[in-house]
Amino acid sequence: MLVPGGTTPPGTPPLSGGLPAPPTPPGPRAGRGGRRAASGPAQLPADVADFTGRDEQVKRLSDLLSGTGATGDPGAVRIAVVAGSGGLGKTSLAVHAAHRVRRRFPDGQLYVDLLGATPAPLLPGDVLARFLRDLGVDGRDIPADEDERAARYRTAMARRRMLVVLDNARDAAQVRPLLPGSASSAVLVTTRSRMPDLASTKLVDLHVLDDDEALKLFVKVVGEERAAAEPEATAELLDACAGLPLAIRICAARLVTRSGWTIRAMAGRLTDEHRRLDEMRAGDLAVRASFEVSFTSLPPSTDKQGIDPARAFCLLGLWPGPSISSAAAAALFGIPEYSAEDALEVLVDTHLLESVAPARYRFHDLLRVYAAERAVAEEPAPERDAAVARLLEWYLRAADAAATAVLPHRYDIPLEPGGAGPLPGFADAEEALSWYDSERANLVTATRQAAASGRHEVAWRLPAPLFSIFNSRGNWADCIATSRIALESSRQVGNRRGEAWILNTLGDALGQTRQAEGIDCLERSLAIRREIGDRRGEAQAANNLADAYQRLGRTDEALDLYRRALELNRQAGDRFGEGIALGSLGWTLLDLARAEEAIDYLRQAQNAFEEIDYPDGMGYALHILGRCYLVLGRDAEAIDCLQRALASHRATGNRRMQAATLRSIGTAQSRAGLTAEARVSWTQAAVIFEELGDSAEAEEVRAEQGESGIS
Repeated sequence: MLVPGGTTPPGTPPLSGGLPAPPTPPGPRAGRGGRRAASGPAQLPADVADFTGRDEQVKRLSDLLSGTGATGDPGAVRIAVVAGSGGLGKTSLAVHAAHRVRRRFPDGQLYVDLLGATPAPLLPGDVLARFLRDLGVDGRDIPADEDERAARYRTAMARRRMLVVLDNARDAAQVRPLLPGSASSAVLVTTRSRMPDLASTKLVDLHVLDDDEALKLFVKVVGEERAAAEPEATAELLDACAGLPLAIRICAARLVTRSGWTIRAMAGRLTDEHRRLDEMRAGDLAVRASFEVSFTSLPPSTDKQGIDPARAFCLLGLWPGPSISSAAAAALFGIPEYSAEDALEVLVDTHLLESVAPARYRFHDLLRVYAAERAVAEEPAPERDAAVARLLEWYLRAADAAATAVLPHRYDIPLEPGGAGPLPGFADAEEALSWYDSERANLVTATRQAAASGRHEVAWRLPAPLFSIFNSRGNWADCIATSRIALESSRQVGNRRGEAWILNTLGDALGQTRQAEGIDCLERSLAIRREIGDRRGEAQAANNLADAYQRLGRTDEALDLYRRALELNRQAGDRFGEGIALGSLGWTLLDLARAEEAIDYLRQAQNAFEEIDYPDGMGYALHILGRCYLVLGRDAEAIDCLQRALASHRATGNRRMQAATLRSIGTAQSRAGLTAEARVSWTQAAVIFEELGDSAEAEEVRAEQGESGIS
């Protein structure tokens, strides 16, 4: 490995630019007279004996370097760039691929570690001086000027077929002077930066190993017999290593040198996330040190409103969610979104962060652990708390805005005025649901983090308005999990109205999943709302409790509560609640084979929802109305109502109701003899139910189709 040297003293011939000459044989052109030498430089490091996996990348690099299937300018030098974060095995891959193709370069190979990820990267001029000596140029003939050295280097390489490996490059500026000028040679670069400003390159962007490759690497080091004896422990260990080759090698090496250790013992040492990086160390190999090289090399921000990428990296370590959007990161950082994106993109370019979609980012699992460590080390506790508070406040208000876009007339306890940075704007329900889909896991994480950090006002209020969204997507597990957290937090802060709201949401979700506990939650919600005089809330709880009774076959109690809910909503002038109660009454009467009686309630519900412009409600009323017509043998009217219901649910993005309506349409079409149309409707319904994770409903649809004789 080269080490950086000093400057050449005045009056001394510029032999090496401060670099000691390595003991390599002379190049193909030796001395000032230009005599041909027997062989050229052969500077590739030894290949890795247990190199495993990366077959696709090895083949791609081999093809790129040898020119197989090349489609570019035949006169341009071939340049392959292997980019990736620390610990991914960039050098091992590059050296392995270089050995595979070295015979295609009969004039030899040049290799240099450019130390680009260290505080003292090698200067291109110093490397050029060494390369020129290796190529047989007398030290007295090496120019002092870097540009002249580069020109002499290109001249020396022009008639040669050589492979140049530039390992650990810092940036394009360090690499450009070291590129040959002719297509007879090829260059292989490894770097932690993608170098988008280096022209005419082919990028091989390195990622973590997949599960099979990770296992193969581990087995190759520890031995097949040992790994096979403890398959579960092996899987746990590899899961903790998260596909990072360096981490896998270190853990495997520790096991090899500790024959008395079981794999279970090593896996157990990795379970504590706070100690994990401490365990990933063997000799001079350490995962933390590899990450630290990239972290300490981050450039400062040039944006006055921005944030240094290093500080952004630390603050991101405070967020345990699986991903983060640029808008959420801006809230975390306390800066404008465009400035946040600049910092995030620097982290992506240096492979400290992954860009998984436009304006969305995530950490590799071990980098997340390292970022959390750096946050504690670099950021004072008040700064950490303030950043987390900003982010959770952003999620609170963004979730509230999304819920309002999906259901503007929903029950609500208004938020106090405040700011959390710019919030996403939702033009319609579909945009809000799309945002929810991208943030689904993060909303659960934010609720958990708020409760765990004692921010109970956020923890109870964040998931409270999301019921309509959970319902639309059929995400009952998320609804129940967040509602249980919210319920405890509402009690922690003594918010009775909030407690009743959450009990109502939790009870309804438990009822949807046929859990008896839901009845108790709804009854407690109803009692609290009566006690505190929340009439609209009482009507909501009464309606939902009636739903639960109806599902259990307690229809008389259900009808009484629906009528009570209808009365309360009319007293409060709540047309939305009135429409819900009317629709529920129609549904229950239909279930009691009183379809003619149900029709009047459903038409009233349709009018109420139309008056307040609530398409999903209109779709619900039309759906039940269509089923009434179906029972009464009025098939054409049934199909018309159901098709209009489907259009309403598609307009709002309510996929669960789309599936339910398509099932009913299939039934009506089958009754009317529309066999092909019924098959399409039932198939679409089953697909949507499967996509929502409701296999039971999907199977019921298929069973109904099978009973109809339509295959």
